[in-house]
Amino acid sequence: VWVEGQQDPWLLFTDLRPRKVGIAWYGLRMWIELGFKALKGLGWHWDKTRRIDPDRVGRYWLVLAVATILTLATATRIEDAALLALPPAMLHAPPTRPRWRPLGTTRTVSLISQSIADLRRQITLGRLWTRYWLRSEPWPDPPSALQVHYHDSS
Repeated sequence: VWVEGQQDPWLLFTDLRPRKVGIAWYGLRMWIELGFKALKGLGWHWDKTRRIDPDRVGRYWLVLAVATILTLATATRIEDAALLALPPAMLHAPPTRPRWRPLGTTRTVSLISQSIADLRRQITLGRLWTRYWLRSEPWPDPPSALQVHYHDSS
C-alpha cells in the first residue's frame, strides 16, 4: 500500500482477508485503539479502580459494556435528532433515511462525553428515554491516490 509521492510502500500484515474486508479495516485500527483508551481511562476511569479479583473484574466489565452501549445509543439518538433539526426527546424512533453527516465534518465533542452529559440531565429530571437504537458509521473509502497490491500466500 502506498500513496502517490511516497518513495517507499507501507507493508501491512494482517490475519484478516484484505480482499474480503478491504483496506479500511487497517485505517480504523487507531480508531479502535482510541476507543479502548476511552473505555479504560477517559470515559469510565477503569484505571482508577482497585479490583483484582477476576470475578469482580468480570462483573465490572459487564457493567462497563452495558454503560457503553447505553451511551452510544444515546449519542446516536442525539445525532439523528440534530440531523433532522429536532430536540432528541422529540425523536421517538430511528429515522427511515440513512444516517448522513456532511463529508469532512468531525465531532467537536466525543460521543461518550455528549451522552454522559445528556444522561445526567435525564436522570436529574427523572425523565429517561425509553427508546434507544444504534447506527453504525459507513465504512470509509480509501483515498483515491492509495495504491493497493495484494499478495496471495497460497
